[in-house]
Amino acid sequence: MSDKLKQLEAALTEQQRKAAYMLVENDLKPNKDESKLTYEEIATEIGVTYKTLWSWRTKNRNFIAYKNEISDDFLSDKRSAVYGQLMKLIEGPTPSVKAIDIFFRRFGLLTEKSVVENVDNSQRRTADDIQRDLENLDKLLDD
Repeated sequence: MSDKLKQLEAALTEQQRKAAYMLVENDLKPNKDESKLTYEEIATEIGVTYKTLWSWRTKNRNFIAYKNEISDDFLSDKRSAVYGQLMKLIEGPTPSVKAIDIFFRRFGLLTEKSVVENVDNSQRRTADDIQRDLENLDKLLDD
C-alpha cells in the first residue's frame, strides 16, 4: 500500500473506507448488471443515510481522493488485459490507426510538432522602419 493511500485511509472512518470500496466495485460493474446497487442501497448497507454518502462522495476531499486511489488500484490489475486488447487491434486483419497511435504515445515514441505563425503581416517592420521610428522619438525628446 502506498504512503498516500495509508494517509488517506487514516483520515477516514471504517464506514467511509467500506463505502469507498463498495462504490468503486459498483462503478466498475456494467450498467446492465443486475447486482449493481443504488447509492441508497450502499448507504443502507454501511449504516448511513443517503445524504451522508452523497456528502462524502461530493464534498469530502479525503474520501474522494481515497476512492480515486483505490479505483486506480482496481484498474491497474487490468493493465495486461487492456494491452492485450490493444495488440489485437494493432495486429488484426485491419490494423487500427488509433490503436497504433495510442501504442506510440504510451511509450513516448510519438511527438507532436507545433508551428506558430504570425499571419498578421501588418506588424512586420524592417530594420529601417525601426531606425526611422527611433530617430523620430529622439527628435521628440529633444524638442
